[in-house]
Amino acid sequence: VVLVTGGSSGIGAATAMALAARGARVVVAGRSLERLEAVAAQAGPLTTPLACDLARWDAPGELIAEVVDRFDRLDVVVNAAGVFEKRSIADTDPDFWRSVVEVNLKATVQLTRAAWPHLQASAGQVVLISSIAAVRGFPENAAYAASKGGLNAFGEVLRVEGRPSGIRVLTICPAQTDTEIWEGKAPDAVRAAMMRAPGVGELIADLVGTDRSIDFAPLFIEPPVDPWSAS
Repeated sequence: VVLVTGGSSGIGAATAMALAARGARVVVAGRSLERLEAVAAQAGPLTTPLACDLARWDAPGELIAEVVDRFDRLDVVVNAAGVFEKRSIADTDPDFWRSVVEVNLKATVQLTRAAWPHLQASAGQVVLISSIAAVRGFPENAAYAASKGGLNAFGEVLRVEGRPSGIRVLTICPAQTDTEIWEGKAPDAVRAAMMRAPGVGELIADLVGTDRSIDFAPLFIEPPVDPWSAS
């Protein structure tokens, strides 16, 4: 059983579909039940939609409890939920900072913590969808980059803590990927040079399926040419 957060669109939806195509029972979670149902319909009958707003304090624990109650196990958690908005550091007020960190970092930490005993029981996997922004500076990106940098550090701790019980942790750091978060933020020519979400989802599904004797340091993926220079 695989839980994918942020499963209604973008990399999350693409990963859910790729995993379902490989025969996994997938639970897609996100805020919009209508959009999740559309993803589930496309992914196939083994995919279950669950609406959940991970920004709410108790939501991550409730989501894990519902998945385990329904399926009696949990093998993989793909943390793809995230928010992205560009703001200069001067305009990054406390409320904005909090709104980004609560979804991109805090919710992932809470969800993983709630899932941990179930993943220990199944010798499962945690996938963290981070960003190349965790290690590469981009303007008007302070809150997002800091949240993803924290996610990378969190993943490194999980890699160490998970090994004794056989948990594998994959931290994936994509560069620009053409999803709806870029609507109104990048011209069409730039988006055309970005990576495609279905391709990223296929890669993540392949990595989840690799031999468990293989461990992964944070994996950075990017298009052959910088989309902003290609335009």
